[in-house]
Amino acid sequence: MRSQSDGVRDMTIKTLRMLGWTVGAVLIALGAGRMLFSMVTIPGSGPVDPSTDSETRAGGALLIALGVACVWAMRRSPIPSTLLRFLAITMGLIAIARVISMVDAGMPHWTFAVSTVVELAAGGLTYWYSTMSGDRSATAPTHPPV
Repeated sequence: MRSQSDGVRDMTIKTLRMLGWTVGAVLIALGAGRMLFSMVTIPGSGPVDPSTDSETRAGGALLIALGVACVWAMRRSPIPSTLLRFLAITMGLIAIARVISMVDAGMPHWTFAVSTVVELAAGGLTYWYSTMSGDRSATAPTHPPV
């Protein structure tokens, strides 16, 4: 017989999995936007030199790759906890990069300040999910004992 706490845990995992799908889809869309549209479409920006444009569009490709990894992870059952932790750390690093930019260059358009909070929250939730996934690959030995 299943306990009430099992039902809550299952609902939490289902909700976190749906959030993972959403994060993946949004990252793919944002990455495609960065690659296909010029920098002037970014809130608070303006015309830039070709090097900055190139770097921003390349970053779009990385957002697409991260989004695909999120969607790919959410399709696996159980999702390997090591993969979830990698995704969580990646999202955290993106937020840290934004904070460094804020300290070095000043506050960006408000949408990017909000993005920082969302990225930190998504990273934290993804890490939390990794502790519930039921996969113990992070603690399993990587090779058989000799």
